[in-house]
Amino acid sequence: MKPLNILIASVGGQGGLTLARVLATSAVLQGLSVRTSESLGMAQRYGSVVGYIRIGEEIYSPIFEPGEADYLLGLELNETLRNLHYVKPSGKIIVADEYRPSYEMSMASPNITRNEVISEMLSINPNLLVIPARKIALKLGNPRALNMVILGVFVGLSGIPRIEYVEKAISEILTGISAEISVVAFREGLKFVTKNSLNL
Repeated sequence: MKPLNILIASVGGQGGLTLARVLATSAVLQGLSVRTSESLGMAQRYGSVVGYIRIGEEIYSPIFEPGEADYLLGLELNETLRNLHYVKPSGKIIVADEYRPSYEMSMASPNITRNEVISEMLSINPNLLVIPARKIALKLGNPRALNMVILGVFVGLSGIPRIEYVEKAISEILTGISAEISVVAFREGLKFVTKNSLNL
């Protein structure tokens, strides 16, 4: 398969690194070549967290340049907008409808709304899906499971990795009730794609 470049944008505490780990592990379980890297801001203080994942048959470097991402998976709107330059013109953006502007952004631009952030992203790349991931996760009793909802939407749209390997990876990486809820959240993301006939 042609190498697939995926960027994950989140803030500290949202589970962006867990999302990256599950995605990478599931691809490995499927027998694909995977390389990953990450860039951390002040993650413990809700700083920027960016994960790079490359999946294919033979991958040698984990890093790709701006304009080379096939997919951008965002767990927060502002961080997704901040990293939009990584997406190629034909690339696709899947983002949670989660608006948690940093303290600096709140002070510098206190009147910017989530709808304005979404409009700005659409003006740059119309291949955008905004997913009510927190709302879905809250129904499951764990708002932090929004990362697995986004993963489910991505897999439902891309078909990579295969569902059985994603669920196996979740069970290997997480334990107990966290693993159970994460699997259900992942399945809810898949259902959201089918129920709403989503495509990018």
